[in-house]
Amino acid sequence: MKKLREVMIKYRNIGYDWQFSHEQKKLLNQYYNASKILVDCLNSDCYVSREVRQQIEDTLLLPIAEIKQRQQ
Repeated sequence: MKKLREVMIKYRNIGYDWQFSHEQKKLLNQYYNASKILVDCLNSDCYVSREVRQQIEDTLLLPIAEIKQRQQ
């Protein structure tokens, strides 16, 4: 099991033993819910311009620092 975890971390960047605080878990849940709303909107019949849709798709899962860097 330990070897599998090491391989997953090394080659897939997954398998970390995250130790989130209650507040961090709450924020992650809010982030997940907001992202899900955006995806649901994009997959519905609501109108979103191509430019806005592309920007949402390109930045949806990026870290905030990278999003800010793209805006400059």
